[in-house]
Amino acid sequence: MKSLVEKLDKLAPREKLMMALMTIFVFSALLDRFVVSSIISRLEKMDAAIEQAGSDREYALRLLAREKDAEAEYEKIGNAIARAASPAEAVADMKAEVYDAARKAGLVINAMDQRESRPRSFCEEYVLEITKFDAEIKQLLGFIYRIDASPGMAKVARLNITPGKTKNSVTGSMLLTKVMVVEGNGAQKAEASQAAPPATPAPKR
Repeated sequence: MKSLVEKLDKLAPREKLMMALMTIFVFSALLDRFVVSSIISRLEKMDAAIEQAGSDREYALRLLAREKDAEAEYEKIGNAIARAASPAEAVADMKAEVYDAARKAGLVINAMDQRESRPRSFCEEYVLEITKFDAEIKQLLGFIYRIDASPGMAKVARLNITPGKTKNSVTGSMLLTKVMVVEGNGAQKAEASQAAPPATPAPKR
């Protein structure tokens, strides 16, 4: 080590300057390689994280801005779905609704059967089949309109008709469905899933 120092002392001023510059250059290169690059890499990751956080914040703000609209839409859909205390009550309400629409439209229901309900994610879709009806064309159209316009998302899912005895009359069958939320499930639900009577006669007029 002593001999190295002596050799350095014997160097000319210009050589000593060059040696100092080379030492500074090597030190700077090492500093850039192991320290500065690491700091820059961390800063780039921080910038990326900040940018992502900004994007997430903007997305969250857009969701919050739409929250009221979503709540209003959910409330609208929820109010459109009928509710019943039990499956039996749901079926009874649907039958009463169908008979009432038929009476007001003038459609004659000769027989109606209850079909097995169809489970949905949060509700049940109840199914009734009018196995035979008689009506004038105008009466049939009035009945379908009343069903479609009734609250509770009831609809005519299938319709089969054939010419009736008179020029403007028809006879046929149809399948009706209605989505309902049943408050009481469990045993009551199992009871409602049992086979219905072969046919439900129309109420006496």
